[in-house]
Amino acid sequence: MNSKTNLKIALTLISIIAIISIGLKIKPILNNYDNFNPEKVYKINYKFFFKSGDKNTSLKTYIPSSNPRQRISKESIKNDTTLSFTKKEEIGENLRAIWNTEEKNTYHSVDYEFVFEGKGRNFRIPKVFNVASGKYRKYLKPTQNIQSDNEIINELATQLGQNTKNDKEVIKNIFDYVYAIPSAPIITLTDAVTAIEQNRASCNGKSRLFVALSRNLGYPARIRGGIIVENTDKRTSHAWTEVLINETWVPFDALNNHFGYLPANYLELYRGDKSLITHTTGIQFDYTYKMDEVNHISFLKMNSEELHDLPGFSLWHLIDKNVIPSGALHLLLLLPIGGFLVAFLRNIVGLKTFGVFLPVLIAFSLLHTGFVSGIAIFVGLITFIGLISYPFDNLGLLYTPKLVISLTTMVSVILLATHFGIRNNIEWLTKLTFFPIIILTISAERFSRSTLEDGYIKAIDKLFQTLIATSISYLILSLSWLPSVLVLFPEISLLIIASSTLLGRYIGIRWIELFRFKPLLKAEK
Repeated sequence: MNSKTNLKIALTLISIIAIISIGLKIKPILNNYDNFNPEKVYKINYKFFFKSGDKNTSLKTYIPSSNPRQRISKESIKNDTTLSFTKKEEIGENLRAIWNTEEKNTYHSVDYEFVFEGKGRNFRIPKVFNVASGKYRKYLKPTQNIQSDNEIINELATQLGQNTKNDKEVIKNIFDYVYAIPSAPIITLTDAVTAIEQNRASCNGKSRLFVALSRNLGYPARIRGGIIVENTDKRTSHAWTEVLINETWVPFDALNNHFGYLPANYLELYRGDKSLITHTTGIQFDYTYKMDEVNHISFLKMNSEELHDLPGFSLWHLIDKNVIPSGALHLLLLLPIGGFLVAFLRNIVGLKTFGVFLPVLIAFSLLHTGFVSGIAIFVGLITFIGLISYPFDNLGLLYTPKLVISLTTMVSVILLATHFGIRNNIEWLTKLTFFPIIILTISAERFSRSTLEDGYIKAIDKLFQTLIATSISYLILSLSWLPSVLVLFPEISLLIIASSTLLGRYIGIRWIELFRFKPLLKAEK
């Protein structure tokens, strides 16, 4: 039996084993498919501690309900038998939990626990807004703390509305003004006028000012309250603004610079200018929000135990037991996929790239920086390397010292640009974290070497083809569900080995060559 036959048998066995193992898990996974696809999952526990007074004592707090961007489940309430519990749905779609007791001067504790699943929501803001219907008239009226008819508010709103071409520009001017107000952890209530006068505010002051300015200029607006959920214990809630745009309430957080966007870890609790917690005055009271992030597969309803019980083999235990950080594991699993894709583009399509894995690594760096800004930064750095290398060529320096000088200069420029971006709030300049810097620096080194070996024309041509391979890799690797699939089905790696072996034996004509020699092929016919 020759080596080719042995290879075919080995590849066949590997493929059969992988397919059988994958097949065992397909049915339970399809039966538990979840189209909600949350980005973040947390177990949250409200912990309240209080001592009742010398009369009937009550504790009230807003609790969450499910909506298109958040799902609430596994709700449980634990409190002592002396407390009575009720839920009350208020006008405005708010849900309130109320605990009462007639016991006097007695210590009480409450645990209200639930699972929060959230996903980010990004809104496209049109340039022109439709006029809101009459049912939203109340969102244009002034209130005690949102003084939209105040002279100071009116003067500022008029200034912000001047020289604007459309509604979107007006809202952007309001947002930029409120965002520019220095933030401060002010725990007392700050109304809209006070936020202007003291030029300092926390989330509640900024939200009231944003609403007041919007209402003054004829845009229905309201406050939205909740909690920014993090993997920690905290005592702070959060408030942001919603503006009615074409019958849709669009979120704006002028404290954290979210324009028409609500992150996945924002837990929505109530609408309106409310206090999250209220209780009988004069009692001893303390509280905390305990939050623990839950590892999950976004497209499955299965919990951790059910994922462990899947037949066959998976890598879920590595994530669930925190053996490897999920980001690092995803990177390791995606690397062979990207490598196979680039190998296909080189061997079958005929692209010439700077190595096999470098386009994949550049694609990973674009996942950190964003595609457009990342490509712009990458091309800018490559151009920069070419420009600063030219003077050193005339000095007759050896290749390695010259490269060290060029790369050191480039890293210094990157760090200065990042510092400038942070100081001046230029977001795209702050996206170059350590990993993308390393990858882009290696890429610049490969380009510099290629210019010496092959000349600038061929180097630029190879750079262009590398960018094509990088873009295709980015489109595949940016699929949010792909890392989870690889965690559940690590057998795919065996199929990649088998497919790469077949790819390595391909000796046919490449697709680019078919295009290049198309006239000759036609002539032969």
